[in-house]
Amino acid sequence: MTPEIDSLYNEALGYLEAWQLDEAEECLRKVIELDPEHARGFNKLGVVFARRGDLRQAEECFDQAIALDPQLGVAYSNLGNIYAERNWIDRAKAAYEKALALDPGNPTATHNLGVLYRKSGDIGRGIDLMKQANKADRHRFREETRRDPRSQRIVRIGWAIVIAIGLLLYYVFNR
Repeated sequence: MTPEIDSLYNEALGYLEAWQLDEAEECLRKVIELDPEHARGFNKLGVVFARRGDLRQAEECFDQAIALDPQLGVAYSNLGNIYAERNWIDRAKAAYEKALALDPGNPTATHNLGVLYRKSGDIGRGIDLMKQANKADRHRFREETRRDPRSQRIVRIGWAIVIAIGLLLYYVFNR
């Protein structure tokens, strides 16, 4: 990938996060034009269409992403969402299970599979999967926080404040 493609892709991610779908689509189409085998670009373009409610085009994009990179677990998870939206439960379960085979512990796929099990009457299995998803999500958040220097700084400042308040209270009550 070139720096231009990376830059466009990251710009599209920012637009997606802000729900600026037209801008995200424009960036992603440029990414795909520059690199027709950009599986993640097709996956995110599918997300754009899914957010608009265009399930047919979203499914086509996710299928294309999978064709380009069969190891892209998130595309299977997204495809599972499309199937679940269409109430194709067996297809959705298979897609989520494939996503989890490629990315074990993926919180989104685990949660969504749990929801399907609950809806289909297997409440115990559904709740168990949803608990696993919650635990995996917390674990990923902690790992991201540990790697992010800004988060580390905030945590250190927070602890410094807690210690300062503790010392102040100790001083006040022991005069």
